[in-house]
Amino acid sequence: MLAMSDINTEQFFPIFANTGVPVAFLVPTPTGYEKSIMDATGPVRELLKNAKLHDYEVQGQGPEHKVMAESYFVFPDRIQETAASLYRPVTKKGDPRIWFKDLKRYCNPCNLLALITIENRIYVINLSNPMVTSSLRSKGYVYDILLEAAHKDQLVANELLQKIQAIHNQGFLPSITRGDPGVGDTLEHALGINRNNSKAPDYKGIELKTTRLTRNGSSRQTTRITLFAKVPDEGMTYREIVDHYGKIQIPSGSTVARLQLYETFRVSRPNAYDLVLEVDQNNDRLRMLHQEDKLRKYVSAWYLNTLKQAMLLKHHETFWVKAVSENRDGREWFRYDKILHTKNPNTSLLAPLLETDKITVDLAGHYKPDGRFRDHGMLFKIMPNDLPLLLGKPIEYDLTRP
Repeated sequence: MLAMSDINTEQFFPIFANTGVPVAFLVPTPTGYEKSIMDATGPVRELLKNAKLHDYEVQGQGPEHKVMAESYFVFPDRIQETAASLYRPVTKKGDPRIWFKDLKRYCNPCNLLALITIENRIYVINLSNPMVTSSLRSKGYVYDILLEAAHKDQLVANELLQKIQAIHNQGFLPSITRGDPGVGDTLEHALGINRNNSKAPDYKGIELKTTRLTRNGSSRQTTRITLFAKVPDEGMTYREIVDHYGKIQIPSGSTVARLQLYETFRVSRPNAYDLVLEVDQNNDRLRMLHQEDKLRKYVSAWYLNTLKQAMLLKHHETFWVKAVSENRDGREWFRYDKILHTKNPNTSLLAPLLETDKITVDLAGHYKPDGRFRDHGMLFKIMPNDLPLLLGKPIEYDLTRP
């Protein structure tokens, strides 16, 4: 759906992420534009439901169940009242629809529309209109509308910040664990947090994600950050995917061949195993497909709502802690120098970020020589530079400065 937009969608992600305003994008097709009728896609339905404005799931089919919602078209210097009709037709399965009065006077076919809600009202922003986007970027009238949603501060964050500052002041600490996990395990140990496999946040509702700024005195190469791990909700299981599509290969540093599947999955193209992702917003799914020639066969799927819940559970509020690493007599030592503080991830942008390959999925599983299956999870990852698209502009703390 977003692929039909006449303007690049990604450029607007940072604006909505930084304001923390939930948003749903719509692109009127030429056919839909003529009738001013559009599919109420998954993100639109979720936006309205979360705002307690409308729930299509409990709505009956037919004109007698139609709901009208107060709505406005946003212009560079004003808003204009319109009206939205939210309904499910009698035909087919009653697929949710949304209609805006005088839509053809506000936009053109394939324009990119952003929908936001404020106090039970829908605001429609035509991002394909240069004057509207100018007002948005220059923090003018359109941007001020977005700022009608704000939330700040928390005592627990200040408490955690002070504790990590005290740990920094101790200088370098010896790693309590060998290898990559050491940087996180050592910080949690210093904070008095017991290591566990819980999916819940680490410290009184705040997630800790700890990485190295340097390793052995040199800058650490930028790698993707794991947001969360989640196996598919339906279709083939993790193990069945490896069974069906894995390959017999010799892993690096070994001489023994094994059945394995170690690969990144994305929407834009199939990977080396001919597996590809697809965002099905109408059915609220992230699907995994196998492509052979030009035909794609269903493999598995995640519910988009499940992924959003996983994101909210794991990163409702997060301290992204950066450590300097030193090697002393064969043992790694850490000093925790910087923190990026984020909160309230804009999960309405999860699907668009998947569609544009900003978020990818890693699968890593293999069979050991004794036949046992070993997996490292199905990991949803993002590049560090793209984190603000999902989490907004972080608050930065440099612990080396008083």
